[in-house]
Amino acid sequence: MHRPGDQHEPPPPPGGEPFQDRERSIRRARQARVAKLLVALFITIVLIVFIVQNSTRTRIDYVFFHRNTRLIWIMLTCAVLGGIVGYLVGRPGKQVRLRRDKKAGTEPGKR
Repeated sequence: MHRPGDQHEPPPPPGGEPFQDRERSIRRARQARVAKLLVALFITIVLIVFIVQNSTRTRIDYVFFHRNTRLIWIMLTCAVLGGIVGYLVGRPGKQVRLRRDKKAGTEPGKR
């Protein structure tokens, strides 16, 4: 019999631990996403303030010509091009994905 003063807890239900681990990993993933979003938002705000403060016209020497252009467009173009290059460099290539699929024992293209 179970007395009111006993400190015994009922045994956890079968499979309870993996559920808690999964819940913790989901919570960590959400926190990581929120942190990344906050950092990206901060960088975007700093970039916008920097661009607006530097919106004067200046002579820009391009490769084959020169032109008086507002710095705002040069900085915005550089930021967009940098984002595109960063995305293309940071993304895994087709060879890496094929190698990973072979290690996992699945056929490429089928998941």
